[in-house]
Amino acid sequence: MTRLPLFPLPETVVFPGLLIPLFIFEERYKQMTRDLLARDEGERRFVITLAGPEPGKYREVGGYVELLAASENPDGTFNIVCRGGDRCRVGDIGLGEGQLYYSVPDQPFPLLRSDPGSETIAAWDAMEAFREYVAGKADPKALEEALANLPEDPLYQASFLCVNLRVPAAEKQALLEAPSLVDRLELVQSLMRQRPLSSSVSEA
Repeated sequence: MTRLPLFPLPETVVFPGLLIPLFIFEERYKQMTRDLLARDEGERRFVITLAGPEPGKYREVGGYVELLAASENPDGTFNIVCRGGDRCRVGDIGLGEGQLYYSVPDQPFPLLRSDPGSETIAAWDAMEAFREYVAGKADPKALEEALANLPEDPLYQASFLCVNLRVPAAEKQALLEAPSLVDRLELVQSLMRQRPLSSSVSEA
């Protein structure tokens, strides 16, 4: 079975379509970046999972990411940009021969999709809840422009909401692990009601 590099992070949960800028400074992840760059474009995939809560422990569900661009700095560190993909299982963590970083088997964990009508309604409800969530905290015109430019697929609309939800990483992990897309959208609404926004919304 194909194995993919594993990059645990303490505060990052990956959702489809999410652009993730990262600064790579640890030697093991500099090696990971060089190894990925040595592959053909389209084959530069790795896995990000949420680290913790205990030291050395990782969540069992993470997300695929694709390395889109990398710039090496004079000191050997990298600035990279990745794009989030579908979620995956994280298990059988191990070190490959000559590798400093961990890897995991390529184990997809598809999000359950229901009929398009149900997903569209759930996404519409969640977007309306989001407008209330950010009311008075975000520029209304900029918000509507951002929403208008979202893809039609409710999967990516859900990603936008998950990224801009101001909750602890553990609660974003719960969104990632939701059984279905409708469940994810319903949980987003629930979290918005439980945790009203106290600061301005971030950009997706």
